[in-house]
Amino acid sequence: MSTTTKKSTNCTEKACTEKCTCDCKNFLIGGLVGGMIGAAAALLLAPKSGKELRSDLAATDGGKYICHKADELKQSAVHKGEEFTEHCKAKKADIAEKLSKQSSSIRETISTLKLKLTEAKLHAQAEALEELEEELEEELEEIQEKEKEDKE
Repeated sequence: MSTTTKKSTNCTEKACTEKCTCDCKNFLIGGLVGGMIGAAAALLLAPKSGKELRSDLAATDGGKYICHKADELKQSAVHKGEEFTEHCKAKKADIAEKLSKQSSSIRETISTLKLKLTEAKLHAQAEALEELEEELEEELEEIQEKEKEDKE
């Protein structure tokens, strides 16, 4: 039995060694391929000065297209900004005009109300004076009647 066990152990060790060799080989190949891809990406994406990057982009058709599109977008943004500014100025003028009209209307209303209030006060004072005059006349008449009665 020990020979059978030895054979199966030897077989297993041999299979394990072959598998390990195969796994190591695949790992090394993967590492080399990944390293090459990383090196290519590093070369392509390495930071450059803005001047160098613009010249690289301008030299390619895609770069020219990107520069052209960026200029178009810039012009569009400037144009829309100017339109928005003009629109805001027009709205500001409209609002200022409406505000001026409303404030004038409010001033007129306040003046009219002040005048009406003053007239109402004068009218109330006049009525109060008339009532007071009537009361004084009645009291005067009563006093005169008492004096007449006292004399008689």
